[in-house]
Order: sequence, then structure tokens, then C-alpha cells
Amino acid sequence: MACGFLFAAPEDFLSRARAADEAGDWRAGVAVAVITPAKSMMLAGFGSRTKPSEGTATELHAKALALQDSRGTRLVIVTTDLIGIPRPLRDRVEARVTKRFRLPPASLLLNASHTHCGPELRMTKTALEELSEERQTLTIEYCRRLENALVKLVGDVLADCTPARLSYSHARAGFAMNRRLKNPDPDGEPYLNHPNPDGPVDHDVPVLQVTWKDPAHRAILFGYACHNTTLYVNQYAGDYAGYAQSFLERDHKGTTALFLNGCGGD
Repeated sequence: MACGFLFAAPEDFLSRARAADEAGDWRAGVAVAVITPAKSMMLAGFGSRTKPSEGTATELHAKALALQDSRGTRLVIVTTDLIGIPRPLRDRVEARVTKRFRLPPASLLLNASHTHCGPELRMTKTALEELSEERQTLTIEYCRRLENALVKLVGDVLADCTPARLSYSHARAGFAMNRRLKNPDPDGEPYLNHPNPDGPVDHDVPVLQVTWKDPAHRAILFGYACHNTTLYVNQYAGDYAGYAQSFLERDHKGTTALFLNGCGGD
């Protein structure tokens, strides 16, 4: 379920949201960093690409929302305009923020929108060996800068925490499509990569809103369960999730919008 992101926190962290909010016991902070590569790189997601990126359609961002309840339990949600979060990247960021900010691993959620217009992220020896020397150098350099940017972002958002109010709601978006169709050919692959309007989908859009004393300052964390594959440009871009965030921020001045990818598999 896409709405499951609210329970990725330590046990019962957000189950106390209503009582804590009524008592005014929440603290929250939000921070943003641009993570668009400075150089042209191969984009991740579509295996048919044969050349590196050609410019930037939209900037790529990493955004963080920190929440702290009345018991002092903290949660940091980091959203990124990336294809995914490689395990080595998660491990390195986790280790550094645990040591520097005493943030337990269970209190750090790293999420990627799964845009297919972000840089390739190769960090294991096996994955790197598949690349040319030039591509290896580019992805190693970018992943190192990305790691530093994410660690700094966590520190910035934790330092920004002030009294806040939380509210939760949900909406609906109908464009997600199941793309696994049972193959009628018994001798072929069991399932085809093909639109299946009768297959299960999750059209729910969970929304967590955070407001502060200043009414012009707020954060909106929203999710959806669908691949970010609406674009096939050879440029850096956040795809539908990136545009949705920018439209929210454009139409609601002072808002930081964060997209959390739900269970948008096949």
C-alpha cells in the first residue's frame, strides 16, 4: 500500500499523531538540496539509451522532513529524484548520521521517486565492472557527492526543528496502470509487460501536512504508487513526481512539497 509510508517510522511513532498534535507536542523541520549532476552522465532506468544526458529539463532534488514527538523520538524522511537508493549508499549515509547526529537507523527513511531521468548509480564492484572507465569515474564521483549532500541535508533538517502541527488526509489519482498481463501462451513467459486494466493498482494519494507558527510556511509530504516513466527525454528530470512537487510549490507560496514513492512495482 502506498499509504504504508506513514508506518516506516519506529514502532507506534505516528500512531500517537492525533494526541500529540492536540497537545502541540510535535516538532518538525524541512530542508532541500539540489542534487542535479554537474556533468553529463548516462541516465538510469531505460536500457535502450545509448548516449549520456543532454541537458536538464528540471533540477533534481533531495528533500528532508524531520519529525519529533513528545517523547523525543525522531524520524527523518529523505525523498530524492533518483532511480533508487543503492544499498552501499544507504549504509554509508546511515553510519555517518548515526555517529554525527545520534539518529538511529530505524529513524532514517531514504526514498527514491524512481525517475528514469536521473543519473545511473553504480556502487558495487560488479556493477562498476560493466561500465567504461569514463562512466565508472563519473558515477563514483557523483555517488560520493550525493552521499555528502544527504548527510548534510539530514543535519540541516534536524537543526531546523521547531514546534509544528501535523494533519493527515488523502486524495486520489487515476493514472496508474498495472502492467503485468498473464500470457495466454502456455509455452511463453508467464506474464507480459503489457497494460492490464483488470490488475491490482493503488490510486490512493496519502498526504501529510506540516504547518508552523508562520502560516506561510508549510511542508506537504504526499505519495503515489506508480513508476516515474511518463517522460522519455534524455535529460535530467523529476518526471511526474518532480512536476507535481513544483506545481504545489508554485501554487502554494512558502510550501515545500516532498514526494514519497509507494509500491509502484509491476
